[in-house]
Formats: sequence, structure tokens, C-alpha cells
Amino acid sequence: MGIESTIKNAKNVLTVGIGKNSEKAVADYLYIFREKLGIKDSTVLEDESLFPVKKYELYICCTYDRQSAQVIMDGQGLKYGKEWFFAEDTFFLLDDRKNCRIAYLSYPGSFKSRLKAVLFGYAARHGKILPRERYGELLKGRSVYTNGNRFSRHLPGNRKPSGSRLIYLSCLFFGIAESIPQISAKKSLYEKYEYICFYDVSEAVKFRTDYPALAEKVITVEELKTHTMASLYMRAVYFDKRQNGCLCDTPLKTLWIGPKGTTRLCGCPDYLDISLGNAGVTDCRGIWESTLAGIIRLSVINNTYTFCSRDLCRKFNANEDGTELLRRKDISENTDHPDIIKIANDYTCNLHCPSCRKSIHAKNDEKTEREIDACTQALLKSGWLEKTDSLVIGASGETFLSPSYRRILYDGIVKRNSISVMTNGTLFTPQEWEKMEGKYDSLRFSVSIDAATKGTYEKVRCGGNFDRLMKNMEFLSGLRKEGKVDEVIVNMIVQKANYKEIPDFIRWAKKLGFDGVYLSHIWNWGTFTEDEFENNVSMFDKNGNMKPELARILEDPVCRDPIVDMRWDG
Repeated sequence: MGIESTIKNAKNVLTVGIGKNSEKAVADYLYIFREKLGIKDSTVLEDESLFPVKKYELYICCTYDRQSAQVIMDGQGLKYGKEWFFAEDTFFLLDDRKNCRIAYLSYPGSFKSRLKAVLFGYAARHGKILPRERYGELLKGRSVYTNGNRFSRHLPGNRKPSGSRLIYLSCLFFGIAESIPQISAKKSLYEKYEYICFYDVSEAVKFRTDYPALAEKVITVEELKTHTMASLYMRAVYFDKRQNGCLCDTPLKTLWIGPKGTTRLCGCPDYLDISLGNAGVTDCRGIWESTLAGIIRLSVINNTYTFCSRDLCRKFNANEDGTELLRRKDISENTDHPDIIKIANDYTCNLHCPSCRKSIHAKNDEKTEREIDACTQALLKSGWLEKTDSLVIGASGETFLSPSYRRILYDGIVKRNSISVMTNGTLFTPQEWEKMEGKYDSLRFSVSIDAATKGTYEKVRCGGNFDRLMKNMEFLSGLRKEGKVDEVIVNMIVQKANYKEIPDFIRWAKKLGFDGVYLSHIWNWGTFTEDEFENNVSMFDKNGNMKPELARILEDPVCRDPIVDMRWDG
């Protein structure tokens, strides 16, 4: 009997913790495996003499000291590999699609698209990933790589993989060899495959529409990766140490949906850059309840925050971790749907601000619209928009320009709980308000303006009409004063072109009765050269230090008003 059969067939399992901090190891393991393996009993040994007298069919040993644990387990007369295993020996059970029959497909069938499906599909299925770099790196053994290389350092025995070009070519060669039986297959023969994998999201969506009988089999490389590499993520969080400087619980309740339908468990994808699958292709519940989602939540519950960017996220303070470990977080309120849904999958906007993009993008192409529409339909079908406590919409484009965003805003007859609308304000008119009024119990607006004068506005918010914006803001101010809107925040992305107007911007916001003024530093999204950005755009140097000119402006007493939130502060 193989290891998989031995573990899965065991009916009477004990999880035993041995050694320092083994209570964390046991709790981590049970969070992911208790239901999967039907584990009912567990113990943490403070002394080997306390080893349970009752005999179990299988023992799972959770420890950070393998050598000492091996001695104790052997001393009980138990045979390793048959009667007991280390916890990490079982992590491979999380990779539930490595042995499935998977077809790599393109639709309508271009050679380039098929090649990508074969290459990246094979890489994802067999525990390898090719990131954005030309050849990428190999995920193998205990070496883990993500786009930010955030958590590879936490794994014992980690070393930087080599031979990227060879890995790339081998994935291509073996991927083609694996897919030879599929090349001449008719669509009807794909019923023999358990999954049909696409690299291109738009092609996957179109295939699902044209072949509804096969729709449930369709996955993307993005989703395949979450089902074949979960063991590596589990290894990362299991061996990580607990942190003490953050109390964030965002991944327990938040789902972010971004470009092409990619998903994250954080309000900002740069802070937690691990995809859970595609909302336009994968069932929403399948994303929210996936094994990888559980592992990411585990990193929050046990306070390791393994996958979070401690450098970027302001919820991590600058203080050193204390000696007293934080208690594990209570998960009793974790639901079968997100409490917060953030939708940022439409890039269209009527402006083209230098802080965001080089040119105007007012309309999507056919493929992008297909991807966006698939996400919208999935969300409306899920029922989550009526259940979620808070819907946040419009982070990547202009809410009142996007047909998809407007459909989400206005469709349906059930009154929803709460919505936060992110907008540039230029298209928010009384006519738009009429469609929204009475639709939500609570409404909040976040308006990006970036200037206090018409001249500066025309420089930093290209394509906008300052006079129309001010009229719309007067209307929004009236709604706020009447209590029809619960909160209005106005934003300024501080840069060299506008920093002198910060005090006047704050005074204007106070005059209109708005609730908050958020000041944030500008990021370079590829719209500037590095020298141009540092010398002529940013008010912070390359080390993140504030330039003296900005510091002098912020000495104005109005900048210390309670409504002001300087987002660069820790």
C-alpha cells in the first residue's frame, strides 16, 4: 500500500506535537487537514512519558525538531512510513490535480496560444511556475518563489534555483509530448479529460459559452497552479515563525477581483500577490473555499503573515516583534462568502492622469469585455452582492464610465448592505444618483481629485473638466449634509505638480463637509523614467524620505486637522 492510500484509508488518526512551539504546528496542521483526513484526536507532548496509551491506526507527528521527534516516535515501537509520518510528508495530498487527465487547449486554436497553454499548463501541473521574467524559476522541493519573492526565505534548505533556460525548454518539450494525444482530438473527445486548461482567459470564457456541456471542466493555468502547488504554500506557512506587529484580518473576509478576473484575499494585490483563480472561469465558491485560500487564511490566523508584503503594507508597524506571541485569531465568524468584495477589473477611464497611465483608455477590446462580462455574470449569479457587508468598486478605472461597474451598481431588486464607490467625480451626476438612491443601506464615496485649482487639475488629471467636477462635488456635498451619503473621502496623490496646494485642498474639503482627506505619495507605474520620477515628480527620495519642500508645506496647522490621513505614515 502506498503512502497516499495508507494516510487516506486510516480511520483512527492522532496528531501529536513534539518539541518547542509544536502547539503551533499541530494547530496549523489541523486547520487544513482535520476535515480532509477525518482527524478527531490530537495532543501536544510536554514529556515523552505522556505519550498516549491508546493505540491509533496512524500517527501524524507535528514538530520543528525532526531528529528528537524521530527518537521519541521510534521509542514507541512505531514504524516510520507505515504507522507514523511527519506532518510535511502528507502535504502532497493538497496537490489534487497533478494526476488528473488535463487537456491543454486554445480556442479558436492559434498556434501561439496553444503553445502557451501547453508550456504554462505543464509547468503549473508539475509544480513549476514561470513568472513574469523571461524564463522564470523552478518551484521544487522546499524552494518557493512568488512575484515578490516574499516567502521563499522562510523555508528550511531554501536556495535559489538555477538553470532557468533549461527549465523553460524542458517544460515546453515535455508539455508538447504530454499533449500529443490532444492535438487531433475532436471537441467531443475532450469529455474523456477531467479538465480542459487554457492560458488565455478570454478563450476559456468563449469555450465555456460555446460548449456548455464541457463548461465545468474548463480551468485556466492560474487555477491549475492553485491546485497543484498548494503543498509548497502549506510548507511555507507551516515552517514560518509567528509575527507580533500586525493584527490585520483582511484575508479572512476580503476578496479582490482584478484584471482578467484574477483574485486575491486582500484589498491591495501588491500587499498579498497570490492568485486564487479566475472569477470569470472558476465558480466563485470554489475560489473562496479553495485549499490555497485556506492556507493563506491560516497565515493570518496563526500570525505568521507569510505571504504578506511587510515592506509595503502600512498595517505592519516599524516596531520589532515583542517576546510575547500573539494568540491565534478567532475564526468563528468566517463565512461561506466574503464580507468585503473589491472589484477592480475594468481599466477604462475618461481621464489619463500621469500618475496612472500614459494615454486614455476609454474603451476595452472585445476580448477584455468578454473577460469582464464573465466576472460580472458570475458575481451577479453568486448572490454575494446581496450578502456581502461591503462592496468596493472602481479602483482600476472610472466607475460611472464602465458598463460592467454600472451593472453591478444598479442591477437587482434586493436592497444591499453597503457600497464604497471609487470615482474621479467627473461623471457623478444627479441622474446617476437617481439610479443608486435607495439601493444600499450605506453609501460611501472616495473621490480622486489631486488639486485645489483649475490650472493644477488640468496638469495632473488630464482630460478632466474642473468646473464640472466642482459642480458635482457641490451636489455630493449636499447629499452628505442631508445624510443620504454616509461618508465622502477626497484623495490627493501628492507630487511636485500639486504639493503646494495641500492646505487649500484640505480647507476646501472641510468647507464642503467631507469626512476625510487622504494624502498619498505617487507611485511610478511605468509612466516616468526613474530619473524623471525622482527629480521632477516624487516628493520623496529613492529611500522613501520626504523632501524638505513638502515637509515645510505640511507645517501649516490645517494639515494636522483630524480629517487628514497621510497615507505614507506607518
